[in-house]
Amino acid sequence: MNKKIIRTLILVFPIILPTTLIAENALRHGTCKLESFTALPDVTITSVTQEDQPAPHCKVAGVIGAEVHFELLLPEKWNGKFVMGGGGGFVGSVMNTSLAFGSLQAGYATVGTDTGHQAHALDASWALNNPERLINFGHRAVHQTAVTAKTLIKAYYKNDIARSYFTGCSRGGSQGMMAAQRYPEDFDGIVAGAPAFNWAPGLASLASQINQAMYPDPDNLQEAVIGPREQELIESSYLAMCDDQDGIKDGILNDPRQCKFDVATLLCKGQKNDRCLDEQQLAAVKTIYDGPKDSKGNSLFYGFSFGGETAPGGWPRWLTGGLKYQADLDEFQGGVDAGDFEAPASPNAYYGFGNGIMKYFVYNDPDWTYVNYNFDTLQEDSKRAAEILNATSTDLSAFRKRGGKMIIYSGWSDAAAPGLAMVGYYEDVLAQDKMAAEDTRLFMMPGVEHCFGGPGPSFVNYLTEIDQWFETGKAPDQVTANWLNEKMQPDGSRLVCAYPQVAKYDGKGDTRDVASFSCVEPD
Repeated sequence: MNKKIIRTLILVFPIILPTTLIAENALRHGTCKLESFTALPDVTITSVTQEDQPAPHCKVAGVIGAEVHFELLLPEKWNGKFVMGGGGGFVGSVMNTSLAFGSLQAGYATVGTDTGHQAHALDASWALNNPERLINFGHRAVHQTAVTAKTLIKAYYKNDIARSYFTGCSRGGSQGMMAAQRYPEDFDGIVAGAPAFNWAPGLASLASQINQAMYPDPDNLQEAVIGPREQELIESSYLAMCDDQDGIKDGILNDPRQCKFDVATLLCKGQKNDRCLDEQQLAAVKTIYDGPKDSKGNSLFYGFSFGGETAPGGWPRWLTGGLKYQADLDEFQGGVDAGDFEAPASPNAYYGFGNGIMKYFVYNDPDWTYVNYNFDTLQEDSKRAAEILNATSTDLSAFRKRGGKMIIYSGWSDAAAPGLAMVGYYEDVLAQDKMAAEDTRLFMMPGVEHCFGGPGPSFVNYLTEIDQWFETGKAPDQVTANWLNEKMQPDGSRLVCAYPQVAKYDGKGDTRDVASFSCVEPD
C-alpha cells in the first residue's frame, strides 16, 4: 500500500471520539518551540516544527541515546490520549502505522521510532556483531520511545495522559506483544496485527526452508520453482472443492482449516503438463502448507493455510515471485514506508527476511547460505536471538493485572505471518489461564492478506475498537470489516467474529452487507 492510499484511508475513516474531550484540551498545550521541552537524560531533541497536515500539530524529532530516532506528533486539539504506532520488516526508518487509523486527526498524541538503526526495511546487515542494535530492535527502543514520548506529552500539555495505546502490524504486531510481555506498564491497550512474534527458530526456519524449495540455486533468482501457472492451479483446485462451504461462492474461505483438499492430488501421473505439479513443485508447495521441519521430521513452526496463492500481495510478493516478476518491494507491507533506502535485490520478501535473520541475527555470518542447511541445530543455535526477539510468552498476567487489554488480528490469507500461528498462540494463552479471555480478543479475517488487502474485507479501525473497549467496558465480540473501492470509499462490509466464533451467512441477504451475517460457534 502506498502513501497516497494511506492518506486516503485516514481521511475516509476518521475515528469518532467525544468532541467535548478534544475541545477541553484544545488550548492546553505549550508553544511549539524547542524551549517548551525540558531536557531529558540521554535524549536529544533535534527539531521542533509546526505542521498543518494531516491535522495541525507540533512535530518533535529526537534521538534517544546514540541511535534510537523518534518523531512525536502533538495535535493542537488533543483528546487526552496517546498512541504509539509500530513499524514493519526490519524497520530502519521512523515508522508510525497508527497514522493509517487516523490517530492524529482524532486528537491522539502519537509517536514512532526507527528502533535504533537506519536501513531499508528488508536489510538486516546493521545487526552484524552488534548486540546493542539487536536489543534495541528486539524490545528496548519501543520501550524507551514510549517512556520518552509520555514524558514530553505531559510536559507539553501540562496534563496527565488519560490512556496509552499501541497499534502495529507484522513487526509492529510483535512489538505490541513484546510490550505486553516485557514492559506491561507501557500501554493500557494494545492492538497486535499479524504479529511476527517468533523470529527464531520460527520465521527463520519457515522462510529459509521455503527459500530452499523455491530457489534451490541461490545464483538463479529469476523464477521460483512455483510460478504463476502453478499458483493458479492450486488456488482454483481447492476453491472448486471448498469455496461454497460457507454458503457463498466468492473465492473466500471462511475458515481454511475446514477445507480438506489434498495438494498431493495435483501430482503429475505421467508427463508434466499445465494441470499438474511435478515432484519438485509438489515438495515446494508442501513446504509452504506443512511448515518447516528438521531432518527427523520434527516441526519447527507453523505452515500456511490455503489463501493468497495468486494475489499480488500474497505468494508472489512474499514466498515465490522472482526477479523476472517482482514489483517494488518498498511496498511489501501496507502502511510501511521503507524510507529513501534502496531495496536489496530479492526475488520476494521472504528471501530477504529469511537470509537476514539467519545471517545477521542467528549466525553473525554474512556468508551463511541455506544451501544444504538441515536445521537440526537451529533450535539451539538461535537461543540467543530468540531471547531478544521473540514475543512468545503466553503469560500476560502482569499486563492484565493492571487492566491491560489486547486485540490480536490476522488474515487467513496472510502469506507473511501464518494465521495458524496466531490461533496457536491465542489458544496457548487461554490454556495457561482461561481468564485471559476476558482481556484478549483474536479476530481471524477471512480472505485478508498481510495486514491489509486480499479478496476479503480488510479495513477495520482497530484503534477505535480498542478505545471503545475501554470507554464502554465491553469487549468487542464482533467487528465490521469493509471492502474499499478504487476511490478508497467503503464498498461493502462483512462481520468478523472474535475467535473461535465465525460469521455465518443468513442465506438470503446481500453477501456484502454486514447485516446478512451473525456470529456462531464453528461446526
